[in-house]
Amino acid sequence: MPLSVEEITERARNGSLRLAAEEFTDPAVRGAFSAYLGSPELNFSDAEFIAESMTVRGRCVVPALGPEPRPAVAEFLADTSGRAVVGFVLVVDAPKWRLSEPFPAHDLSPLQALGAQSPVVVLDATPRTDKTAEQERTPVVAGARWELPGLDEPVLFLASEHEGAFTVSARFPDGLTLPSLRYVADLPGCTGADAVTDHFPTEWQGLLASALPALREVTVSYTPGDGRVTGELDVGLADEWPLPAGVTLSQVRARIALDSAARQNGWGGLSVELSARLSVGGLESAVTVDLPALTAHGEIADGSGLFEHAAPDLGKNGLGRLSFLCDLREGAFVVAGELLSPLEIAGVRIEEQTVLVSGGGDRELEVALAGTLVVGGTRIGVKAARSAQGWGLTVEADRIAFRDISAWTEQAMGSGLPASLAELTLRELCFEVVPTPSGRLFATAGSAEFPLPAGLRARARLTARISTGDGPPDVEATGSLLLGGPESSLMELDLVADKDPGATSWTATWAAQEGITLGEALAPLLPATGSPTAGLPNLLPAVEKISLRYTAPTAAGAAASLVLTTDTRQQARAVLVVTD
Repeated sequence: MPLSVEEITERARNGSLRLAAEEFTDPAVRGAFSAYLGSPELNFSDAEFIAESMTVRGRCVVPALGPEPRPAVAEFLADTSGRAVVGFVLVVDAPKWRLSEPFPAHDLSPLQALGAQSPVVVLDATPRTDKTAEQERTPVVAGARWELPGLDEPVLFLASEHEGAFTVSARFPDGLTLPSLRYVADLPGCTGADAVTDHFPTEWQGLLASALPALREVTVSYTPGDGRVTGELDVGLADEWPLPAGVTLSQVRARIALDSAARQNGWGGLSVELSARLSVGGLESAVTVDLPALTAHGEIADGSGLFEHAAPDLGKNGLGRLSFLCDLREGAFVVAGELLSPLEIAGVRIEEQTVLVSGGGDRELEVALAGTLVVGGTRIGVKAARSAQGWGLTVEADRIAFRDISAWTEQAMGSGLPASLAELTLRELCFEVVPTPSGRLFATAGSAEFPLPAGLRARARLTARISTGDGPPDVEATGSLLLGGPESSLMELDLVADKDPGATSWTATWAAQEGITLGEALAPLLPATGSPTAGLPNLLPAVEKISLRYTAPTAAGAAASLVLTTDTRQQARAVLVVTD
């Protein structure tokens, strides 16, 4: 007849408890009596039964451990009804550090170097409904007890040995409360681990001081030969930590990794990683916290609420995995995710779109997009922001050929840029495409080296715009042209390209209140020696206006030309023509 909980309680009232193999229906439980206990019965003397935990404490004889009764604890397992006992786990103190068959034949004495007080054997006599679990189960394991400061009873750790190295481990599903985090230094092999608090920033020391850490899991490996200790500890720090700047951490846990081989000036081989659930600005995320930087990163399972509030127009595009980064000092956060269906920005389709939402702390929610744009075979990073008119994009690049940009605007904006600038390569350029009340606007700015006829060169800072609306696109390109070299005076002219995108000419002008001589006006365009103006009297009045008219080479074979015209107040004029 199955053993009931009431019957165990009744038997233990007299200070003794007898268990028989036949009282259990599971064959694995019955077999444990003969295989490991050496008897069909197990008798507890000085028995004390604790009904709340279904645990009996006392002494019992295990023949494989000797003829004398040994201190033992048995925890019983009830069935789903809570009435019938179906198995038990028995922990018995071993008389010697060296165990023998049928228990694991280990010499546990090296564990004394880690502070172990007494060896034990653990018998798992519980039923297994899963065949795979039954095959993988180890019915008996060795272990040892450690007395830890601040705790009323010694703590049991399971132990195993492989090729001379020992592993001790323990799990505490409900948490083993420690007086403070510094007490982790008293765990097996963890001497010096009290330095774990040094890994936390100064502003968190108060939170640590008020916390009652709950030890969840410990695994420590020990090699007696070289004394090396490695391990991991899982410690619950707090159910909830309210932080400044509107951030709350809950379910805060620390994973502590240690390695005595890296010890320098104390416990150098110590690292701490925090995990928690973070709440900020209406967002919740499971995060990992980097110390001492106090940045939290993780993923958001459902960001639909955030985007409904911050960017409702993106919801229809769908969102992929959302990563999350938060500065715990300031409460500022960034959420980044891939748009599953790319958004067309100001009429331009960009690839690999990522949406970024930032906010928290004193910041308003801001939404931006990032992606990739292909211009002339070059992949360029793109950023997009939203205005009252809609989304606009901004591009920055080190260098792009002007003809490549023109080809791109031809496709994206319906018009190319002036052909007179096609030979240039823009450097340090930035361009944007934004919506306007009547259409769209493309604007770019950059610098370039100007190749001019006869080997002459100039520098320029250029801007170009294309605006669209009800009529044809409006195109303009302007800038400043800087003539001269290191050994000649510099002259800055205002440049305007002919507006027709197919036009091959531009004009640059310079004017001044005080004129200059003809020689000075021509100097930037002539060699430093052999100037045709050398030795000629300055018969012309001072030059007050200079115009350059450049015509680019044509596909028909016409060479590039540059015409310089100088004007005076008396309407005198000098013209210099430069060609290849």
